[in-house]
Amino acid sequence: MAKFYSTETRSLGNVPQNPPGDAAYGGRKRTYRATISLDAPALSSSSAGAVITAADTVVLCTRPAGTRFIGGRITSSVSLATSTIAIGTAASPEKYRAAAVFTAVDTPTDFGKASAMAAAETITDEEIILTTAIASLPTTAGAKLVIDLEFAAP
Repeated sequence: MAKFYSTETRSLGNVPQNPPGDAAYGGRKRTYRATISLDAPALSSSSAGAVITAADTVVLCTRPAGTRFIGGRITSSVSLATSTIAIGTAASPEKYRAAAVFTAVDTPTDFGKASAMAAAETITDEEIILTTAIASLPTTAGAKLVIDLEFAAP
């Protein structure tokens, strides 16, 4: 029977063994939380209390250099209805999550593209943004949208 190794454990098959030593294998998990108040999403560079409309962006976090993307989780206290949200960077808005509606209420939902999870550590810091499309985000009183982004650091 053949024995195979994953990309991360490939060096264990060497003689002598070389234990894996990057963020993907035995790295420390770091979580970055972004909480967006949907009733008054102030903190806009253009106007406090403005509605988040289609094509707007929200800065979620700065991903530190040398980390690997593990995955993310979205939780919203209200349905985002027909508004779509993508998570990525300015250069690649759908790097971590393709644009899609999110209608689950108070149900933490995991996301993450395999290509982003399998990618090597970043060389520089990376600003991660949420990009909206199709319709404005809801403006329900007291509503919150919470996005957790998880990375591994060596």
